[in-house]
Amino acid sequence: MTELTDTTGTSGEPVAVVGMACRFPGADDLQGFWRLLRRGGDAIGPGTGLREGRRPGGYLRDVELFDAELFGISPHEAALMDPQQRLLLELCWHALEDARIPPTAGGATGVFVGSCSDDYALMSRMSSVVDAYSMTGTARTFLANRLSYFFGFTGPSAVVDTGQSSSLAALDQALGSLRRGECTTAVVAGVQLNLTATGDRLIEELGAMSPTGRCHTFDRSADGIVRGEGAGVLVLKPLEAALAAGDRVYCTVLAAAVNNDGGGASLTTPTQTAQQSVLAQAYRRAAVDPAEVAYVELHGTGTKAGDPVEARALGGVLGRGRPADRPLLVGSVKTNIGHLEGAAGIAGLIKTAASLFHRELPPTLNHRRPNPDIDLDGLRLRVSTRRRAWRPEEGPLVCGVSSFGLGGTNAHAVLGEAPRREDALPGPGEPGATADEPVPVLLSGHTDAALRAQAARLADRLDGRDDVNLRDLGLASATTRAALPVRAAVVASARTALVARLRELADGTHRDGTHGDGTRDDGTTVLVGRPGAEPQGRPAPEDGPGTAATAAAAAFVLGKPVDWLAVYGPRARPADLPPYAFQRRPYWLDTTTAAGGPASEDTAPQWSGDPLDLVLDLTVEILGRAPGADLDLDATFTDLGLDSRMAVALRTSVARATGRVLPTTLLFDHPTPAALIEALRSDDTKGHEFR
Repeated sequence: MTELTDTTGTSGEPVAVVGMACRFPGADDLQGFWRLLRRGGDAIGPGTGLREGRRPGGYLRDVELFDAELFGISPHEAALMDPQQRLLLELCWHALEDARIPPTAGGATGVFVGSCSDDYALMSRMSSVVDAYSMTGTARTFLANRLSYFFGFTGPSAVVDTGQSSSLAALDQALGSLRRGECTTAVVAGVQLNLTATGDRLIEELGAMSPTGRCHTFDRSADGIVRGEGAGVLVLKPLEAALAAGDRVYCTVLAAAVNNDGGGASLTTPTQTAQQSVLAQAYRRAAVDPAEVAYVELHGTGTKAGDPVEARALGGVLGRGRPADRPLLVGSVKTNIGHLEGAAGIAGLIKTAASLFHRELPPTLNHRRPNPDIDLDGLRLRVSTRRRAWRPEEGPLVCGVSSFGLGGTNAHAVLGEAPRREDALPGPGEPGATADEPVPVLLSGHTDAALRAQAARLADRLDGRDDVNLRDLGLASATTRAALPVRAAVVASARTALVARLRELADGTHRDGTHGDGTRDDGTTVLVGRPGAEPQGRPAPEDGPGTAATAAAAAFVLGKPVDWLAVYGPRARPADLPPYAFQRRPYWLDTTTAAGGPASEDTAPQWSGDPLDLVLDLTVEILGRAPGADLDLDATFTDLGLDSRMAVALRTSVARATGRVLPTTLLFDHPTPAALIEALRSDDTKGHEFR
């Protein structure tokens, strides 16, 4: 065997994974994904809905749904946005919440997205739907830039495409950025949506698609990949900063390494020497003895060419020196959800991070008879086919995650178990953090329906649980969630009373009214309102139990600042809350109506001669308001809510409807609806030409 050398030193301080969110086949969130893995669930099935008739794979449900209103995106723009952008926006929101960071906090955060798919862009270009939103909606760079823009992140923002290893390569870039001080927090993501059958055909032509529709990693039956789709998002911080902040740490990232085959039998044939090199480099950087690694999440595609090469590379680096009775455990999440291509690495990393956090290894499916080309015993490898708990004496644990791109870019990450802290503050339900007096628990949403959904989710989370600490819960609701326009606060000192009031909020049956009696017999108080308006519910009393808590609750509802640490006390620490309840609606390319893009030549509104109705109807439509909605004709288009791309869309639609070629400065020259209408009436549109 060729001796491998690596002159690089260790990578420095470990990085903590402090937040995670995902949407994978068979699992709409992180908790659902862990349940799927623990029970050995198989999420492979035939295409349904928009993918009706497609071959078996791991498909997401409802990829057309999106909460455009929360993100300030008009229906017109949302329909032209790649659903991968929409998916990342929602998952980044949930990942920040999971990291106990308000999604509106912004700051020096870097964004690194792995992706290698552009199906929606292909669909858009094949249709006739092209307008001012097409570039920002489908160009791959906006998978990262959209997140930075919306969340106010000022660190580096990049999309990484190394094929199937893209999301682990993105992780490697994030680690470097954190360690160079370019950002204080990093968001790392991977996304893959298989929206057309063209990608299936491409892989089939390569001879890599499984005809049986199941992934058999390292098994005699291995016959190719099964395509999957989904997305995952991680939030990373330097470990020292995470521990100082008291963050929950799922695991640490000790190191990562990336290289390329640099040749070989063909462009798409993996090379054992290069894979061994990237493994050796990663563990040297992590300062970890490869023989001490407990588990490796394989690239594990279940292909006849790839599996034996990967197995021999692992055995050559991590199997050497192991006793026969303590082989390296390996497995692949691809047997559960398929090969997520650009998001494959992030899926394997989230599985492994959750396994380290719970100290439990889920089973790998579809492994019954070893591949005869893989000498598992000789390589000191064992496919982990049953659920097993890691015993205390086996820790602290170190695991690896591999991801290899079709063009030869190999990536490997080394993960460690989170350090145990002796000085940790008491957690939920532990002595020293009890709520002796009423405390406010806060809720908010971008719509009334979202607020009700949040109340229902929190009530479901608390129902029947005796370990809930209301101070911890309240602190989390005040400091780890975005404060959105529709707000409510429940002041309570007991879980059962809190749940009862939350149910009333969820059902819309809470007692309210500006002068109504918002206080119940059980001492709870419910306040509902919006910043700047008088809250519904009983005003705070001048004295008595809960006075300070009720005053703080009223201040929150009114949008006034509050010292929340003073309200909940110095020993409170944020508890887990349910993720935000998105209010999702369908948005998709539509070549027949302007709802999914600009009107075509045949369907454009017809100009009757007076542009009043035309300008009003098109402006209302582009703003996403109900047909016939009133507009202030003397307000500027900017004040009405049109951004620069909306302005371009309006100019284009007016031009098509009127048969004119209009200047790009149209709305600068005529900045209000009244001015534009008058200009069109008088043909004063700065040198327009008739077709």
